[in-house]
Amino acid sequence: MIGPYLTHQALEKGLVFTPLDGDQPSLLIGMVTWARTLGFEIIAAGKSSEYDFVWDEANQEIHCNDARYPLPSMADLWTLADSREAEMAGARIETASDMQLISVPDLCEMTNVANATGLFPDRPEFHAPLLRIPEVPTVLDTHEQGGILKHGGRLEVFNCLRRPDEVSFAGGVFVVLRCEDPASWELLRGKGHVVSRNGASAMVYLPRHLLGLEAPISLLDAVLHGLPSGGGGATQPRVDLVARAIRDLPAGHRFEMNGHHRVIDGLRPEAHPARPIDGGGAAPFYLLPGARLLRDVTADEPIPFDALDNVPDSALLRLRREQDRNFFQEQA
Repeated sequence: MIGPYLTHQALEKGLVFTPLDGDQPSLLIGMVTWARTLGFEIIAAGKSSEYDFVWDEANQEIHCNDARYPLPSMADLWTLADSREAEMAGARIETASDMQLISVPDLCEMTNVANATGLFPDRPEFHAPLLRIPEVPTVLDTHEQGGILKHGGRLEVFNCLRRPDEVSFAGGVFVVLRCEDPASWELLRGKGHVVSRNGASAMVYLPRHLLGLEAPISLLDAVLHGLPSGGGGATQPRVDLVARAIRDLPAGHRFEMNGHHRVIDGLRPEAHPARPIDGGGAAPFYLLPGARLLRDVTADEPIPFDALDNVPDSALLRLRREQDRNFFQEQA
């Protein structure tokens, strides 16, 4: 909500406001910076979701975060057929529609990466496909190359689909790069790197994020070098984490946030281009808990900030309005 503003306030005072290594945004910002420094074209960048989707073939079930989901249709979708990868990846999403494929924390983290790097999601709710690790560069490529993305330079979250005896992505981060020299990438494929089936793209990835165990690296960057982790450059308010109604909501409806995944009943989290919250802008997701609607909101409508009542006059809200004044007035 206010990270770009705090970043620029720190710079003006000679301080460092930094993401923290061990969490995915910092690690992914660093990987994007690495790829750009080397001159690679980034087709997609992102992370795997918090929990793996583990296929129990004997019982025709998916296991995820101690829950079991009967999913016999996955047997026919386990291997993506040549030239049908995007279609079958879409079918996996449809067959797993009762499962939570993406969460508010996923989108929150990707919003931070968007603001630091200028990469945007391919669509506001993300695709969030279920993919086995070798499938990632094949599916997360552009339509022209048989993938699911409209354009390159996109942010994405995928759900790691695997058997119990296969390695996890461990909540790691990745970049999908355009393969511009076939001979070089065939050499790298032979060394075990993950290249797409048609050889047009490849995935470079970090198969872990160790949470607080990696925080000392960020401290060393800030204290010894005066730099934020990841080297992401100038952070700007490029993307907002907002919410869209998934059903009609009446005036007076009160929003409540629940659970580890920050679920608000009746809403779907989405990432939209940033704009000021006053004057018709959408309400930032983390200002919604406790607020009430002043008017009816119809299904499929983003929740406008102007439609909210009972929003606390908090430091968070005041800082967000300061961010809007500083960045968007300058652009105007």
